[in-house]
Amino acid sequence: MFRVYKPGRLTTAVKLGLLAATTAGVWSNVTMAAQLPAQQQNSVKSFDIAGGSLTEVLSHFASAAGAALSFDARQTDGLKSSGLQGTYGISEGFARILAGSGLQAEPQGNGTYVLRPAPATGSALELGATNINGQMLGATTENSGSYTTGAVTIGKGEHSLRETPQSVTVMTRKMLDDQNLNTIDQVMEKSPGITVYDSTMGGKYFYSRGFRMSGQYQYDGVPLDMGNLYVQADSFSGDMAYYDRVEILRGAAGMMKGSGGTAGGVNFVRKRAQTTPHTEITLSGGSWDNYRGQVDTGGPLNETGTLRGRAVVAEQSRHYFVDDASRKDQVYYGALDADLSPDTTLGLGVAYEDVDANPCWGGLPRYRDRSDLKLSRSTCLDPSWNTWRSKRTTVFSDLKHQINDDWSLKVASVYTKNTQDIKYAFASGAVTPGTNTTGMLGSMYDYDQVDYGLDAYVDGKFDAFGQKHELVVGFNASRSKKDDFYSVAFLPQRQNVFNPDKHIPEPADSYFIDNSSRGGPVNSVTKQKGVYSTLRLKLADPLTFVVGTRVSWYNSDTDSDFINTGTSEHASTTETGQVTPFAGVLLDLNENLTAYASYSDIFTPQGNYRSEDGSALKPLVGQSYELGIKGAWYDGRLNSSFNLFRTIQKDQAQTDFNSSCPSSDGYCYVNAGKVRAQGFEAEISGEVIERLQLLAGYTYTQTKTLDDIDSSLNGAAFNSYVPRHMLRMWGDYALGGSLERFTIGAGVNAQSDNFRVSASSGEKISQSGYAIWNGRIGYRIDDTWSVALNGNNLFDKRYYATIGTEAFGNYYGDPRNFMVSVKASF
Repeated sequence: MFRVYKPGRLTTAVKLGLLAATTAGVWSNVTMAAQLPAQQQNSVKSFDIAGGSLTEVLSHFASAAGAALSFDARQTDGLKSSGLQGTYGISEGFARILAGSGLQAEPQGNGTYVLRPAPATGSALELGATNINGQMLGATTENSGSYTTGAVTIGKGEHSLRETPQSVTVMTRKMLDDQNLNTIDQVMEKSPGITVYDSTMGGKYFYSRGFRMSGQYQYDGVPLDMGNLYVQADSFSGDMAYYDRVEILRGAAGMMKGSGGTAGGVNFVRKRAQTTPHTEITLSGGSWDNYRGQVDTGGPLNETGTLRGRAVVAEQSRHYFVDDASRKDQVYYGALDADLSPDTTLGLGVAYEDVDANPCWGGLPRYRDRSDLKLSRSTCLDPSWNTWRSKRTTVFSDLKHQINDDWSLKVASVYTKNTQDIKYAFASGAVTPGTNTTGMLGSMYDYDQVDYGLDAYVDGKFDAFGQKHELVVGFNASRSKKDDFYSVAFLPQRQNVFNPDKHIPEPADSYFIDNSSRGGPVNSVTKQKGVYSTLRLKLADPLTFVVGTRVSWYNSDTDSDFINTGTSEHASTTETGQVTPFAGVLLDLNENLTAYASYSDIFTPQGNYRSEDGSALKPLVGQSYELGIKGAWYDGRLNSSFNLFRTIQKDQAQTDFNSSCPSSDGYCYVNAGKVRAQGFEAEISGEVIERLQLLAGYTYTQTKTLDDIDSSLNGAAFNSYVPRHMLRMWGDYALGGSLERFTIGAGVNAQSDNFRVSASSGEKISQSGYAIWNGRIGYRIDDTWSVALNGNNLFDKRYYATIGTEAFGNYYGDPRNFMVSVKASF
């Protein structure tokens, strides 16, 4: 790219270019002199350019497009641009960027462009032929400045939210940044329709529509078994630093990988290499010594831009509101994208994450009568030697090939290895008034898990019966291998809940083995593979019928040794040719609204559970139904949805307490039970009015046990952890006029009461409904620097985020806290 400037003046764009080259030297020498051939002026290309000063946006666009633009910085001084997202020709791209500026990019005979005043209103302005192939918002959310997206990829191919006959929420990059959402736990806590429940051994459980999400994860569309029987519940040490967005599906996810659960799935989409040099530096500091630094830089690595790179480095060191708990995270990510030809792109990426923590796990106990101990929120009843070390390496690769104008091929794979060393103890046991003590339960884990995933599909359009239709045909497979040694044992000491001793001696590893109540080595291998196809038939201009199916093969082998009993168990399950159908219909009511209905099958293998006669249990099965209406306005910058849902699940594995088997809990299992979850959801995302971005979702969920091995539970709530009413809302407004540099954000997480039933008494332990208000003030210092102050739980509400039992598992929600962030972007 060669920019011709009028002599005698060093322009702002040049100064910015020198600053970027100095700070991110690896991207230097990537610009080149070029005279744009005439035939290239009408070619189209995908752009993702952030808003900012008009000078900077024009420079980024000219560089990405390979266009030569001549202008004087005085022409653009003080003017702004919202950037450019989508697929455009060069002339149309300039026109979009310059709209409303009073300027136009006038093409010259030698293929260059000159910036001149636009003709007065009413004068003819003739643009060259252009070809616009995309929405204003694309699937990539980075630099879009939006709380919604133009397309989702959690299914195959790219389709708008309106074209997707299931419920999907997208947590965009702007949403993650505005709320400082840096972990999967934080993302799910702010997602509409998701309930987060703390595990006593760290991590979180996630619930959607009344059912637990377990192992339903994709990385760039590649399904893996991470989270399934995971030592850290359903979550893991995944940092959001190198992800563009998180796509969350609510409802049956069988088309994702075959053994799809009832609740839904999550797709993590990583950041890719950029077409223009860009660097972003973020420094944050907040309550409880919470400090984070992040550098994100990328751009073309050769003169033609066919090789592009991206690097992200982040480090966070923090304490918590509970005593003596701390954590340090380190994240390193690198990515390359190479255009092997005009139609073929190869992408590679590698990420390394390291967590070193002294956690406070297990939560708090209660009195024996289930009443609250009313301890300080800072109380931690764990010893100071609690340790959690986690290391994860993830390798990504994909190949995209455009076969022709209508058909494309994508092949992607993911490899990830996680090792964890954990040793901890927490208070366990109901407290008797007057004694004020509780027992201590300790555990140690040596955990290794390796996951592989592969996904390949062909996506294309074809004409038939006067309409254009779409067909996807693909194959995917995954393999998960877990090697785990764990042991759980009660410590001889007791803990005083009102005067906790942080110096309870750390037992030797041999103590856990010699006094184990449960534990031993567990080795398992789970393999899945399947073929799938989805057909989108355009029956008429307003009517689309979507039908899909997946045929799955599933195999799992688990060997367990129980050191407390000296017994062992081998569990194996195989499912062959399991068919998982999906169907949906979409009816366009007008240019903005689409009504839809969908049906999904549920299939989850349970062969690792054994009945009393030694046979493997049958799979969990069920059906999911959804009926709703979706809307899209302002060229897709605003999306909305409303739906009714009903899910029936049956044949879940249930513990037979009148049996005895060589398992971790000593009991056998039976296929029993039938449950129903139903309710409705409403969501809106995107630009509601000018300068206001909003994500708001309300969910009503009712769960009911229809049939249970314990008949006394029939008719009762199936999942009492999930509140009936739940609201997640966050908005960000950019002020105008003399305050245009300021943005104000506010939001609330509100829910009705939830409870847990005591195993000993059968009585409820409840948390009444609550609302947690959060806020943000942002200030843009100049085109490079900005600063923001975030406040969470502004009214310092005291509540339990998770309700446990009398013995353990009651977790306070975070008290009021603040975070200041400074960001440089150039």
